[in-house]
Amino acid sequence: MNKKIGLALGGGGARGLAHVGVLKVLEEEQIPVDYIAGTSMGAVIGAMYAQNPSADVLINRLKFFFSSQDYDSLGLKYIVPKNDQNPSFLSQLAQVVAERIIVNIAQSRTGIIKTNRLSEAISTLINKGNIEDTRIPFVCAATDLNSGQTVLFEEGDIREAVTISSSIPGFISPREWDGKLLTDGGVTAPVPVEEARRMGADIVIGVNVALNHLQPMDAPHLLDIISRADQIKGKYLSKVQMSTADVQIHPQIEEAHWSELLRYREFIEAGIRETREKLPQIRAIIAQKKSFFKNLFR
Repeated sequence: MNKKIGLALGGGGARGLAHVGVLKVLEEEQIPVDYIAGTSMGAVIGAMYAQNPSADVLINRLKFFFSSQDYDSLGLKYIVPKNDQNPSFLSQLAQVVAERIIVNIAQSRTGIIKTNRLSEAISTLINKGNIEDTRIPFVCAATDLNSGQTVLFEEGDIREAVTISSSIPGFISPREWDGKLLTDGGVTAPVPVEEARRMGADIVIGVNVALNHLQPMDAPHLLDIISRADQIKGKYLSKVQMSTADVQIHPQIEEAHWSELLRYREFIEAGIRETREKLPQIRAIIAQKKSFFKNLFR
């Protein structure tokens, strides 16, 4: 009796591109993926693969996107932080001015990046269609800001669902949906292990791309402190959710801002390395589950 394998692909912005490496290794090793549950970038990569289960096709589509006008129009190059070890007076002044501008914007707007730009980018990456029609069963998570609950998209427009799931709070405005106010699924389900299990998976492989280590803060500003506090909360919630997975994959990625998508080759390689290291454990869990169920129904 073959056991069903589910993937829980977590959020983490650009670091989520490591999911591509995970999928590539599983595909090469002929380890079947029967269900995919994704959050944020995990929802983007999961939806792409669920529609067309080919890691090479997925990688080529990402390469095309990152060299396109659709990627440029997102304006992420203006968000990526500058790693200036010895900032000049003028660069320090520019940072202070930029932070004050962001604070002023925050008082009148619900997001920095226009939602339609994210939607256009998602449309470049994901084919038109419904969630229930993917070749591999797929769901993605969002968070309701009104109730604090996780909302799971199991049917309907896949592009719209993934756009909502990847709407990073503060950068992309939340979406009103069926009486709810929905934002990034990473707020409540940074690694949707339970959701993959609910789909019917006997074995769940959780992939957590959150930061492995936090760098010491040097003279942090107000926004730095708020961001770090959010990182810490996400890190611990991810750890709790990952603890329920049968196999835990945590790619070793150097500190990276969520917007550094052009480092995709580096992140994909990190996913490949970590998954290859976990192959013996994955195969052992599959064999163990098969043996258990065989004995159970003997």
